[in-house]
Amino acid sequence: MRTLYGRISSINVQKAVWALGELGLEFDWIDKDGTVGSIDSAEYRELNPAAQIPTIDDNGIILRQSNAIVRYLAHRYPEGGLCPSEPQAQAEAERWMEWQATDLWSCMRPVFWGLIRTKPEDRDMETIAQNIEVCHQEMALLNDFLDGRAYIAGDQFSMGDIPTGCAAYRYYALPEKEMARPDLPHVQSWYERLSERQSFRDYIMLPLE
Repeated sequence: MRTLYGRISSINVQKAVWALGELGLEFDWIDKDGTVGSIDSAEYRELNPAAQIPTIDDNGIILRQSNAIVRYLAHRYPEGGLCPSEPQAQAEAERWMEWQATDLWSCMRPVFWGLIRTKPEDRDMETIAQNIEVCHQEMALLNDFLDGRAYIAGDQFSMGDIPTGCAAYRYYALPEKEMARPDLPHVQSWYERLSERQSFRDYIMLPLE
């Protein structure tokens, strides 16, 4: 039995469920709509003492932290092709997964929370604007890297595209008026390829809260 815990609107839950979708794995989804409040329960804290999402129970293997879950699934189910077999390609997938969780998310998170989850009258627009500029700089690095590449690890879709693709969706879905995104042709082409994937459309391309 395989169970995923966490609401679909969370970017970290989206990473895990996208990987599950790409691998064609069946699973039960607890608190998908975020209405149950499962992380506040004593039962959930036994699974995840930090009371964060997501958590996955893969037939008795309990794992937390979204990028770790994506890696685990890629390695546990190699027939799905999410883990590159070539060392350099795997290293690039790993590197950009870490980039999303650290360099990019450190600036994108305050932008997302500021523009989507904060009332207009409470927004710190100076801080938001500063972080938007850093987001553009980080995305420009990705754009340069993707020159001549179809996907993060090379010619094939891999685990490296999942965290970066989740963040790219939010980057493009944030309000254009505030974002004023620069031209990033290689990121745009890669993003369009991701948008053709059914699991990306099902689990990632959702209205922002």
